[in-house]
Amino acid sequence: MTLTQLQVLIAVSEHKNFTRAADALGFTQSAVSQMINSLEKELGILLFHRNRRGISTSYIGERMIQHAREILRITSNMREESSASLGLEAGTLRIGVIPSVSAKVLPGLIGSFREQFPQIDIVLFEGSYEEIHSWISGSVIDVGFTTTPDKELQAFPLLQDQMKVFVSNDSPLKDEPFLTFDQLRGKCFIMVKDYGIQKLLQEHGNVPNITFEVRDPATILSMVQERVGVTILPELFMPEVLPKVTAVPLRPAITREVALAVRDSQYVSPVAAEFIVHSQNYMKKVETAEL
Repeated sequence: MTLTQLQVLIAVSEHKNFTRAADALGFTQSAVSQMINSLEKELGILLFHRNRRGISTSYIGERMIQHAREILRITSNMREESSASLGLEAGTLRIGVIPSVSAKVLPGLIGSFREQFPQIDIVLFEGSYEEIHSWISGSVIDVGFTTTPDKELQAFPLLQDQMKVFVSNDSPLKDEPFLTFDQLRGKCFIMVKDYGIQKLLQEHGNVPNITFEVRDPATILSMVQERVGVTILPELFMPEVLPKVTAVPLRPAITREVALAVRDSQYVSPVAAEFIVHSQNYMKKVETAEL
């Protein structure tokens, strides 16, 4: 069993096609097939089901892929630590991000990190909270942005993101210094399809009757602008230029904590550890500049 075989195993599982996996890795389709067949023979199991419609990963194949990711993660850490001991900062950093973070926080953060560590390759994965946590647990990513880290993950706080009520500029509520849930009761409420936000409101025992549930925050704000209803969104969801809507503070205030999460800090790669420290310092500078 070789590291190349494990890389091929993961590529085939991700592309669900031998030819596409071969193209991505720069191998021939025949070489990829031979390596998978050789790996199956060595392990004595069937890693993939083949049929006319394509391939799918077997149950035991999924388990082997998790082990393969872990092995490659460890070997990557070994290379990075050896490079760090020689004073070299190099490697690959795989980051998982939730949409609100990728839109407002990530560009400046990644830019400043690349200025300091230009040799490090960065690969971004954008997904939901559930996907981020799954990717961290499965070693698909090294570190992930989240607001609701699972208990088995270790989190490093970055910033506080306050929830705001958004109403139309034509609404009499726009001039209120703040809004309570009692004032919103009976209003048409538009909810974002976001597990973390819904969980946060539920934890505070304040979930208005939902009339519409929409995935895209921009669509929600457009609906609010057209007086379809009101919504509650985190400040990070606010675009640089708001449509004809007003953001009003919520009382009692509800905030969510944005954090970086890893599976286990004891086994974090040097590159991921550098990114965590850099991110915390970057956010402190941003908060100080805004004061």
